[in-house]
Amino acid sequence: MNKILKLSNKELKQLIQNAALRLHISTAYIEKDIWICFILKYLFNDFKYKDRIVFKGGTCLSKVYKLINRFSEDIDIALDWTLMGYGKDEPYDHRSKRQQEMFNDRLNNDTQTFIREEMLPIIKNDLSKMLKGKKYKLYIDPKDGHTIRFEYPKNFTHNSITQYIRLEIGCIVEPIPSSKHQIDTYIAQVFPEEFSDDIKVVAMDSLRNFYEKLTILHKEANRINGNWPSRYSRHYYDVYKMIQTDLREKSFENLDLLASVIKFNNKFYTCNWDHIDQMLEGKMKLIPPTDGIQAFRENYLLTEHMLFGEIMTFDEILNSLAEYQEEFNNSIKNK
Repeated sequence: MNKILKLSNKELKQLIQNAALRLHISTAYIEKDIWICFILKYLFNDFKYKDRIVFKGGTCLSKVYKLINRFSEDIDIALDWTLMGYGKDEPYDHRSKRQQEMFNDRLNNDTQTFIREEMLPIIKNDLSKMLKGKKYKLYIDPKDGHTIRFEYPKNFTHNSITQYIRLEIGCIVEPIPSSKHQIDTYIAQVFPEEFSDDIKVVAMDSLRNFYEKLTILHKEANRINGNWPSRYSRHYYDVYKMIQTDLREKSFENLDLLASVIKFNNKFYTCNWDHIDQMLEGKMKLIPPTDGIQAFRENYLLTEHMLFGEIMTFDEILNSLAEYQEEFNNSIKNK
């Protein structure tokens, strides 16, 4: 990473263009990937709280586990809630539904304060030393107090991606289990001898990521208000890609972990219509109703440019998910 950053701007542009030609990926994607990896290397190697964070989400599935062929441009980080002064097990204390909602609000507010008053100043100070002479900006996302925006130095743009990296930080997360992994840039994949780097991150287990995706799809399949979330087609694609791997078989045998995911969701994200407990009864649902399918299909068409390799239609994805749904449910019923 340091070798890449020491290049002149002219040399860097040429390197990005060469990598883009080799990988058949937009130069803007190659460039943004450099800065995603830069931020990840900083967070898990030099950041003051490097031992209190865990990498999760779509970019984790892509960069760490290489389970999806999707350009995921945000960094999703789980932050240890003890940093906000809470006891290790305090959030798990028994509360009424209203009390839990109030506790969640307090924890979220405390997290936003910590991000704004503690994390952001530290990151700004550190990056000012690491990126001398480069043009960039760091600030709290005006629409989301849990997110730090990093407007990275850029030579290339593409209207399909944002011109900044969203560092999304949350505390109401249970990133267990997790372990250390190595990642690399697209540049290093093309030119490993010249630009390989030792970028290590602590990432949430791939199976937990998978189970969390399943609960999202199950919730959408049971949604009753028709308020379909935007940008959710990615979850259907991600699950589709993941069931092509050994996670498919693992998901039938590690139901204690799924039970943990469900228990956490029921505790902190109560919803009276998602019926996620039914997933452990052989009643998992992954296919949304007709209007949901239409909404997610339209979103999928808008995001196809961020997919690499063979691109399936949204209906093909749903057909594959329906087969997996039946297989999963039967595996539980037959135990």
